[in-house]
Amino acid sequence: MAVRYQAIGPLLAGEGSRAFLGLEIYDDGRSYPVVLVWLPEAAEADPALLAKIKRETEHASKLDHPNIVHVHGFGQLDEGHARVVEYADGESLRKIIERAEKIPPLMAAKIACDAATGVHYAHVAGNDDGTPLIHGDVRPETLLVSFNGVVKITGYGALAFAPREMGGQRVKGRRVHTAPEQIIGGRESFSLQTDVYLLGLLMYECMTGQVPFSDQAEFFDHAVLTLPLPPMTPGLAPEGLEAVLQKACAKKVNDRYPTPLAFREAVVAALGALPTNEELSTWMRELFPGSDETRAARRQTIDSAIAEAARKLWGEKAAPAARPEKPPDHTPIATAAVTRAANAPKAAAPPRPSAPDRKAPEPGIKISYQEPQRPEATGPRLPWGLVLAAVVGCFAVWWLMKGSDKPLPSVEHGLPALIDAGSKAVAVPQPVEDASVAVVAPEDAGAEPAPVAAPAPAIVDAGGAVAAVPPVVKPGPTGLQLDTRPATEVTIDGKPYGRTPIKVELTPGRKVVKLENKELGINTGRVFTLKEGATEVESIAIGQGTVVLTAPEGAAVFMDGKRIGTAPMKEIPVYEGAHRVLVTVGKAKWSEPFTLHAGENVRFNVELE
Repeated sequence: MAVRYQAIGPLLAGEGSRAFLGLEIYDDGRSYPVVLVWLPEAAEADPALLAKIKRETEHASKLDHPNIVHVHGFGQLDEGHARVVEYADGESLRKIIERAEKIPPLMAAKIACDAATGVHYAHVAGNDDGTPLIHGDVRPETLLVSFNGVVKITGYGALAFAPREMGGQRVKGRRVHTAPEQIIGGRESFSLQTDVYLLGLLMYECMTGQVPFSDQAEFFDHAVLTLPLPPMTPGLAPEGLEAVLQKACAKKVNDRYPTPLAFREAVVAALGALPTNEELSTWMRELFPGSDETRAARRQTIDSAIAEAARKLWGEKAAPAARPEKPPDHTPIATAAVTRAANAPKAAAPPRPSAPDRKAPEPGIKISYQEPQRPEATGPRLPWGLVLAAVVGCFAVWWLMKGSDKPLPSVEHGLPALIDAGSKAVAVPQPVEDASVAVVAPEDAGAEPAPVAAPAPAIVDAGGAVAAVPPVVKPGPTGLQLDTRPATEVTIDGKPYGRTPIKVELTPGRKVVKLENKELGINTGRVFTLKEGATEVESIAIGQGTVVLTAPEGAAVFMDGKRIGTAPMKEIPVYEGAHRVLVTVGKAKWSEPFTLHAGENVRFNVELE
């Protein structure tokens, strides 16, 4: 089945990340969120490297493990080439360390051991030539911890360019997360035990908040090759755990644990047991108490894009059906379904098929509806719903009369009723003195009754009197009255409605509202649920945050495509929403998409050569 990819918005994934939020769209209408990891420009310009990345990505897509971010494939979009990977709702380990400073030993062990499980699986799965698939770049930037407590390692499919520093960019954190053999022979010099060393180094940093020897400057290489791990603060690590880390980070490859699985088993033996996913999830939510807002913003972007993709797809399919050359006798079921989908306030992606028989109808199959044949009626018939209502009404009056010891009113006292007598509709006479009820008496019971206007709805009280039912009050219009400060262009479920303030009528339900002001760099949104018959009134003050950018002196700084100054720069005020920052020095450039929330402070440390 054909599939295409679409970029829909930035994903705040940490400094140096090229991750972007996207959709995986199938030609049958299904859409799923994914992450697009853009390739560096240097890779785009190198056909041989591009082909190697594509091969690695296709091979990585065969890995299927809960502790590895799944790779969907290799995509070519208008914006460039990208690896398409799983969208996981979580935070990078680097961001977790920055927030926590020091991760509790049990949680650090849980994160490192679950990552070791994923790395060991990749070793066993191997390359196409049968050799182990070694990561070689395990560090906090390549680990993700989801809010449901699952640890996932990223980077598979990117190993062709991950070990290099491309386009003049020096990747922060990669230099200090290096095994001794990589210091001697380069980052591509690795073995199974290289991943073991990097896992031990990662766990050490989680517990201490420090990367060993990172403060050694020009003596860093010598320290990695000759010095043991600095001892931890007494009492920080449980007894026996520090010895496990010393062995994992031994200078000689053969002195380390032979596999990541052996490293995990040693950690578990030292601790007795690891926390559960639920315990890690609880700790994550406590560490990021405001995460719901950030995640809701991402979910809003995804829902809006899915709705727009579905609307576009079904609109294209519905267009031919809406202008048939010859009007059909009956509306095809397929056309009716398309119309409902196109008019729906929110389009949700159907579930992935789990069995071969759950496939969408193949194009070209026409489904039509033919009304079943009924025997010809011998005369006008009364709808059975009205007959049933009359019977229920009579029984209710009888019950009331029985309870009050009053006689049941007879037909002469005006009980309205309709009786199906041999397929003829007979109106029971009403009392003449009741001027509020019209009397209809056909002259010939065998003749067709003359059409008469339907009487106003009526009810019968316990005394037999007829009273008019109060008219049903129709609800008012459903709508949204919206004002923003500053003023923005408003798009609701993909349809533009102009500049705020606005007041529009809409259908009830959930509405995804996008707010934009390109001159001010505003690109944000909100979600409202409209109730039928009510107008939602909202006044939104769009907040600001700040961006602190450290870059080489004289570097040109751009925000959302506009040049805003030259480094060094102080705090840059930026409106909440999705943005992209670009820093250039000569031909070297660095770019980062990010999402900013009101009152948030985002820092970038850019190193260019």
